[in-house]
Amino acid sequence: MRINHVRISNILGLDELEFSPEGFTQISGPNGTGKTSVLEAIKSTLGVGHDATLLRRGAEKGEIVLVLDDGMELQRTVTAASSTTTVRRYGKKVPRPAEAIKALTDALSVNPVDFLLAPKKDRVKALLEAMPLEADTKHLSELAGFPVKAVPGLHALHVINQVHQQVYDARTGTNRAVKEKTATINQLEAAVPPAPTGVEGSEEELQGAIDAAAAARDTTLVKIQTKLEGIRADVSGTIAELKAQAQEKIDAIRAQLQADVDAQKAYMSDQESRAAAARDNANTKFDDAAQPIRQQLAVIRNDREASGRRKQTLDTIEMLRIELGALTADAAAQTQALDAIEHYKSELLNSLPIPGLEVRDGEIYRNDVPFDRLNTAQQVEVAVEIAKLRAADLGCICVDRIEALDSASLEAFKTAALASDLQLFVTRVSDDDFHIETTN
Repeated sequence: MRINHVRISNILGLDELEFSPEGFTQISGPNGTGKTSVLEAIKSTLGVGHDATLLRRGAEKGEIVLVLDDGMELQRTVTAASSTTTVRRYGKKVPRPAEAIKALTDALSVNPVDFLLAPKKDRVKALLEAMPLEADTKHLSELAGFPVKAVPGLHALHVINQVHQQVYDARTGTNRAVKEKTATINQLEAAVPPAPTGVEGSEEELQGAIDAAAAARDTTLVKIQTKLEGIRADVSGTIAELKAQAQEKIDAIRAQLQADVDAQKAYMSDQESRAAAARDNANTKFDDAAQPIRQQLAVIRNDREASGRRKQTLDTIEMLRIELGALTADAAAQTQALDAIEHYKSELLNSLPIPGLEVRDGEIYRNDVPFDRLNTAQQVEVAVEIAKLRAADLGCICVDRIEALDSASLEAFKTAALASDLQLFVTRVSDDDFHIETTN
């Protein structure tokens, strides 16, 4: 549906103006000649509410009439006190004119030039408003492997990107854990104690051999002590007997007695020396017999401790390998989830009226190329397509600030607009007199 005819009187800077627009209508002229007034007049007729500033200075009444190609006529009358809109179809008044106009237009229609010149975040907002999508949170939960809850009204692309980022962050943590676990296993494997070489005999047998040797030693020592005590008793008896026998002759034989006593003491000293030598010999034999047994026992005990440490290390490695396997499986599942989420997003995007368009990290992409890196024709095509999505049945777009576009962008914009079946009213500052040029 299009506007076939426009008639304006006493609106803003316009006294009287009448023209028949086609698909692309360009209103040119110097500043202050009424270009923007034409756009404001059309927009006010398609809007609601009263705006007394639309009335031309000094005029009592202003009027805008838009004749559509389906026989409908929209008439907007503006005075200082009020604004009224009348809708007729083939000369007959249509009841509830506000509802009839609302059915024709979209209050959120997009100005393609504003879209091209807008910051990234505003372009993203316009795109998402033009292509509303609701995410299937149940399907996303199955893909991601955890419950997904979306804020009511949040665009599907935002929800998908949030879920994608959560899974990506989770996989990053899993991969970090895999790396750390692998490094720990490698360190433990390098530090595993060697397997014990072993000795013949058990710990109990060797301990028994030591105990037997100690018993033999103790027996030998007892025999030595018993013999020594017997000798000591004999010597003491002999001394006592000699003293008794020599009591009467003590003075006479004192010298002989002393010699005999000294002889006995010397004998005793010799026996004690022999006893000490025998004890040392018994201890030496015991040490000689016990030393290799002790060494074997120490080896067994060390082997037992080494075997325990080795088993503990191997058990730890086995446990870490099991954990590593689980982490590796988690990382693979998370990678698969990311692929599935990307596939789901691709399916949603493929169903959109503008193929290849998506929002990623707060920026618009088309076929994986950021919007700002698209060539001029592609940028303009996207802007016009988005405007077309929000243009509603009338398909009328009022475009100001088109002079902000360079000549190449302007030509691309005009080509895309004509190909879109939209009806565009654009203003452009020029040095020529005010004039209206329309192209189909």
